[in-house]
Amino acid sequence: MRNYTDIQILQGLLNNSDKMIRYVFYGHFESLLRFNAQKAAGNKEVELDDLIQELYLYMSRNDWEKLRKYNPELPFANWFSVVSYRFFKDFTASMIDCTETVPISDMNERSLFQVGTGKIETIMMDIRQAIAKLKPPRDREIVEALLLNEEEPAEVAERYKVTVDNLYNIKRRAIIKLIQKHLQEYVN
Repeated sequence: MRNYTDIQILQGLLNNSDKMIRYVFYGHFESLLRFNAQKAAGNKEVELDDLIQELYLYMSRNDWEKLRKYNPELPFANWFSVVSYRFFKDFTASMIDCTETVPISDMNERSLFQVGTGKIETIMMDIRQAIAKLKPPRDREIVEALLLNEEEPAEVAERYKVTVDNLYNIKRRAIIKLIQKHLQEYVN
């Protein structure tokens, strides 16, 4: 496997080069990421591929906003090690600390702070923004009612004058549209 300079890595990632993304997240730095993930999880067994995918999504968000803060005067490996460890620590803590089930509709800044992570707040904002873009409005309202407000399906079905089975079909199709649109935004 070829070694790249820090500047080549930086430019490749900022240009969304598939080759460089594979090199950084699944090649050259994989053992570093595995070590950081296990250390952040308290040496518990972790699903590395899922964590790396989450790290990639985090790093690439907002046109590589986090990466743009990297100072090329420092070794990329050192910077990436610190960023990945902090991310894994926060991410695994959010997964472990979420033992108490809090309905999505009841989440607010106070309950999110008690859960122990700002990551959930970011995720919730992303989910709410994505759902707000759903069309037609009925799809958006049904997904909000069932997922965000956790309303009873029978009540929602009655309100929209559909059967509960049809309600679930509407929800399923809306979620598929939501996922496809969200994935397309990441690909673009």
